[in-house]
Amino acid sequence: MNKRHWLITAFEPFAGRDTNNSKSVLDEIRKLEVENASSPGWNFSFHYEVLPVEYDGCFDRMRVAIERLAQENVQLEGILSLGEGHEDFKIETRANNLDDVAELADNRGITRSGKKIFEDLSADATLPLKFPFEAFSRIRTSNHPGYFICNHLCARMARAAESLPGSPDFGFIHVPKTGSGGMFTPDVCAAVIVNGMKKIEA
Repeated sequence: MNKRHWLITAFEPFAGRDTNNSKSVLDEIRKLEVENASSPGWNFSFHYEVLPVEYDGCFDRMRVAIERLAQENVQLEGILSLGEGHEDFKIETRANNLDDVAELADNRGITRSGKKIFEDLSADATLPLKFPFEAFSRIRTSNHPGYFICNHLCARMARAAESLPGSPDFGFIHVPKTGSGGMFTPDVCAAVIVNGMKKIEA
């Protein structure tokens, strides 16, 4: 059985915190992959990367990871990025062409307000993401991933996906709060995501 290769990414902690919900969920996805590895119907091979919470650095790290896998002759079917959300899941369908969170710096200390990501597009332009959204029908769709790092990555990937090795699909899910005060635990979030992955048609 041919393996279906997917790159799963999450983000490092930011704003002085010790953890990031998305990284906690990624760690649980790792465990589920190990548990499913011997199952006859499991034909996924996940690759993992933790991205920096930096405007330019997040896409640069993503691109390096994709190119490294290509050099290893790994044909990526798609990429699923996880970001820290609020009370519920959201799967993003579009990205905004604007970095605009003046009150919050990235992990390099950079703040951006009203800065276009692509100068050849208008500030209110949006960019569609190419992803099999129907596989995640139980997750609420969103066309507004904000104006911080998650959105920046979505915008850069939306424009670059066709030129990256293998032209992989790219999706982005904001995972809900986990741990104290959250409705979901990391393992539950991971199970929801992996169940969605299983529904993606080859």
